[in-house]
Amino acid sequence: MIKIVDFALSKAKTTMMIALMVVIAGSYARQEIPIAASPNVQLPFISVSVFLDGASPGDTSRLIARPLENRLKTITGVKNIRSTSSLSFARIFLEFEVGFDMDQALVDIKQGVEETKYELPREAEDPQIAEYSEASFPVMNISIVGSSSIRQKVFYAKELKDKVEAREEILQARLSGAPEEVLEGVINKSKMESYEVTLSDIYYSVSNNNLIIPGGTQDTGKGSFNIEVPSIIETAQDVYSIPIKVTKDAIVTLGDITDVKRTFKDFTSYARVNGEDAVTLELSLRESANAINASNAIRDILKDFKKTLPENLRIVITDDDTIYANLMVKELNGNIIAAVVLIMVLIIASMGIRVSMLVGLSIPFCFLLTYLSLYMLGFEVNFLVMMGLLLGMGMLIDGAIVITEYADKKIAEGLSRSEGYKLASKRMFYPILASTGTTMAAFIPVIFWPGFTGQFMRYLPITVFIVLLASLLYSLIMIPVLGTYLGQRESALNKNDERESIFKKLTELYGRRIEKFVKNPVETCVGVISILFIIVMSYSYFGKGTVYFALVDPVKANITIKARGNYSALETKEIIVQIEERFLNTEGVGSVYLRAGTEWWNAGADKVGGGFVEVAPPTERSITGLEVMSLLKSSTNDLPGIFVEVAPDLGGPSFDNPIELSIYGNTEKDVNKAVDIVEKYMRKDMKGLINIFSSKSYPSVEWSVEVDKQKAAQLGVNVGDVGALVQMLTNGFKVGEYRPDDAKDEVEIRARFPQSDRTITGIRNLNVTTTKGLVPVSSFIKVVPKENRQTVNRKNGKFFQEVGAGTLDESEVSNKVAELDNWLKNANLGQGVTYEFSGMAEETEDVNKFMISAGITAVFIMLLMLLTQFNSFYQSFIILSSVTISFVGVLLGLLITGMPFSTTMTGLSIVTLAGIVVNNNIVLIDTFNKLKEEAPHLEKSIHIINACKQRLRPILLTSLTTIFGLMPLAMGISLDIISRDILFGSRIVDWWSNLAVSIVFGLGFSTFITLILTPAVLALPYALRNDFKKIFKITN
Repeated sequence: MIKIVDFALSKAKTTMMIALMVVIAGSYARQEIPIAASPNVQLPFISVSVFLDGASPGDTSRLIARPLENRLKTITGVKNIRSTSSLSFARIFLEFEVGFDMDQALVDIKQGVEETKYELPREAEDPQIAEYSEASFPVMNISIVGSSSIRQKVFYAKELKDKVEAREEILQARLSGAPEEVLEGVINKSKMESYEVTLSDIYYSVSNNNLIIPGGTQDTGKGSFNIEVPSIIETAQDVYSIPIKVTKDAIVTLGDITDVKRTFKDFTSYARVNGEDAVTLELSLRESANAINASNAIRDILKDFKKTLPENLRIVITDDDTIYANLMVKELNGNIIAAVVLIMVLIIASMGIRVSMLVGLSIPFCFLLTYLSLYMLGFEVNFLVMMGLLLGMGMLIDGAIVITEYADKKIAEGLSRSEGYKLASKRMFYPILASTGTTMAAFIPVIFWPGFTGQFMRYLPITVFIVLLASLLYSLIMIPVLGTYLGQRESALNKNDERESIFKKLTELYGRRIEKFVKNPVETCVGVISILFIIVMSYSYFGKGTVYFALVDPVKANITIKARGNYSALETKEIIVQIEERFLNTEGVGSVYLRAGTEWWNAGADKVGGGFVEVAPPTERSITGLEVMSLLKSSTNDLPGIFVEVAPDLGGPSFDNPIELSIYGNTEKDVNKAVDIVEKYMRKDMKGLINIFSSKSYPSVEWSVEVDKQKAAQLGVNVGDVGALVQMLTNGFKVGEYRPDDAKDEVEIRARFPQSDRTITGIRNLNVTTTKGLVPVSSFIKVVPKENRQTVNRKNGKFFQEVGAGTLDESEVSNKVAELDNWLKNANLGQGVTYEFSGMAEETEDVNKFMISAGITAVFIMLLMLLTQFNSFYQSFIILSSVTISFVGVLLGLLITGMPFSTTMTGLSIVTLAGIVVNNNIVLIDTFNKLKEEAPHLEKSIHIINACKQRLRPILLTSLTTIFGLMPLAMGISLDIISRDILFGSRIVDWWSNLAVSIVFGLGFSTFITLILTPAVLALPYALRNDFKKIFKITN
């Protein structure tokens, strides 16, 4: 493999041209690669939703959910299948194994739904199949507010929707707070009865007069003419003139018994922004879209669109994730440049300008090659990619430092720069290959991180892996070529100047100290092991607990509003207004967006509304985001019968609740009883829990129209006629649809009775027309109130409910899960009732298992590489001992800073350190072996001391460059050189301080202990052998 160095030097101009092409292509990729706030994770979820107007939860569960469940559960790759049945709809939610081919899953589900369609009620609408990804969720809300009418707001909102969706970056702009249009015919009941018109007459008359009738073409020989038969309803006037009944004396038209008007359906939802009614567009981006470019394009559209708005309307933008995408990328860019400056200052101060230039060029080369690789792989740039660059920066120059330092040493011995760099590249080829390879080996298992967290975090290890691969190419191929042309002619590191005198003094001081450790290896090993043991025991007593991810100060909170009872849409709006008023009066709140009502596919569990609250910018508030969340939670505690869940958006993988408990049973009654027991215990006996909830819906009241079918049959009435009449008192009886010229969507045509007749008691006053004349409905029906369940939940074929909660301190989640689990093991929940923890608890357990297996796998791969390099088990285990030392250093860092152990961030840092810390030992032991080969007659302790003195400078420099790059974040500081800002406790700091602290302390502590322990352990076999010989002589 060393021949590649000779080839690169013999074709130096070709090598430099390839490097130039990489730089140009990388620069282009950097400009074109998409930028996003968060990784676009392919969520392994697909839902199937079916709407059946008026069907009860029990009916939708039995008639819709179960047939679909039975067919869809056989699909390959399904992990869980869950159904939620509510009034008028059923939704089946399928969870697949993470990483499963979702395109194939979608095809299989579509096929399964098509096969099951014939089993569903004919009245049910076509199933809606939805696939989920991070791109499915809105990245920006655009609201139109003002004192205008709802019709005007909807008109301008739809105009804006068309303009925005024309942009290729926009996947969808969904309207919220905009009621659907309807052509409503308000029927005069007395006229309808006097003309003896039935609802069937109305339905078939409209249907038969709203058909496409092809007239054809007539060819007369002197021309060809199209024949048209106008038969499609185009305006409200067309509906007026439709004949519905013909008698001997007259023709009765729909206009004779109906007042037809184009209006909106009854409001089922309202949208409000900062205290005003609004019509809102919720924008979602396509997966490959550049969030920042999309935001700029949308703002350009809005700039022109505002000119067309009347004075009484204005536009409000909320929940703009692209702002945070821009800020995070910009801030991380600034931190990367700050890290470059810090590292280069260290290198220049240690190695001189000429040598530092060769080392410093590795940073842009490796970064641009990484951007090019990510662009070709179809990746996007997000904050995990940027952090991967920042993390890799200190590591990528390690190889360049080792080669330039060794080359300078040979130049000082009299070699030319070309010979010096050629010899350095060949001499250090395998040590650098081994050290960089072991670092890359640590990231190989992490690249294949399973689960949702792995999908989210994989960008970081992939980025670091590519950076390290690029650094290997630069240090082994580019450095000898560039050194031949640009390297120093005289030694830059071995001159007798002030800089060198400092390193000489440090080396001599270290040499004197290390001599004592080498001569007393047993005592040294015992002392170091004692120190490590004390640190581990201290952490076990004084550690700050465990968290799942980073503790980030939230910038917004997702709001869920629940209320128990039969609330009308207007009453729901009043609830929303109450909550909104309290939120707006809360300190530190920036904006409030709330929706009254829920989409039919997202309803259930007493949910009456939702939305989000944005925190004011840091410069406009004096309290933290977490304190704002606490104030929001307490602001609505005194609202009777209303439950407001405030879920801070902490970034990273999100879950409904930190604690999620799934309860299963054979009957709905058993599950609900068990839920009551668990929820009661959590509320009364467990301290420190917040946002306690269950998916169980509390009973509401419904009115049941019970038909005496025998009496109805005697009177010539069927149940369908009664159902249609009842619809006239509720949402209206659908008789058809049409598409007016000024509308983009179909508009329903519905018939209903006047508002004054639309009451519960009004049902008893209805008359139905039969062959025997008018028959009062009250003669064969009863209207009785009944208790009704709002939802029916099933999971994996069993009845199911979920109980969730949060904690005041996330580090307490694992303790609370353990406490609840211990209680559940002894609790009597009922026969056939089972439970399991899901959500964050399940994911945390999976992450813990993976981190352990990833660490073991990484160490095993590194062991194989080290055995290949050194052909010695003893030296390989010495090198790997630094992994354990770095782990103890991480615990020490967490103890000093008072940070909790993050399952994801700290775990990732430990695996990362496993690949970094072994490099120091590799270089040290390789030098020892080389010296031993060159002078085998000398005492081994002399070789150990000389090896330590020779490699002290590169070991310190390679460790310090990584530490310097992460030091600001570890100190809780964000150095943004581009904006010339020094930020304390910014979102970037919150995200990465745990990982930075872990790596800085782990690497620093490991480097310090390694420089003491490794020489002693290397000397240990020789010392023990000498002691054994002495004992043997004395015995003899």
